Amino acid sequence: MRRFLLMAGMAVFLLSACGLQGEKYQGMTSRDDVENMGYNNEVTRGQESPRSMNKVGHTWGLKQDRENMKAAAQQLSGVEVKRVTLEANQAWVTVHIEGDEDLSKEERADWKDQIQEAVYQAVPRYDIHVKIK
Repeated sequence: MRRFLLMAGMAVFLLSACGLQGEKYQGMTSRDDVENMGYNNEVTRGQESPRSMNKVGHTWGLKQDRENMKAAAQQLSGVEVKRVTLEANQAWVTVHIEGDEDLSKEERADWKDQIQEAVYQAVPRYDIHVKIK
């Protein structure tokens, strides 16, 4: 009987030890992994989104965003960017258009839409507001 209990204890010990190594096997997914698949990493727990600004680096950031917005708006002929202001997810782009004093309300609205679309295509993280001066 003692031998049987000893063998059963050893078998339980060995079999339970094998089950503890589960996280080291490639391809295993735990419940936490499934619940957090939309998150970018375990440290920040921030969600991946093109409109988020939680990973600033050398390729983009506030300065790079301003430069990209300015370049996108100035690609339209006759547009000169005076100021780009960023606050949270809002961006205000102030521009001067050649001959803007002769524009009708519809033409101004058309210019605003064109500039807004060009800037949004360059930097989609922001809600773009265009002001013509």
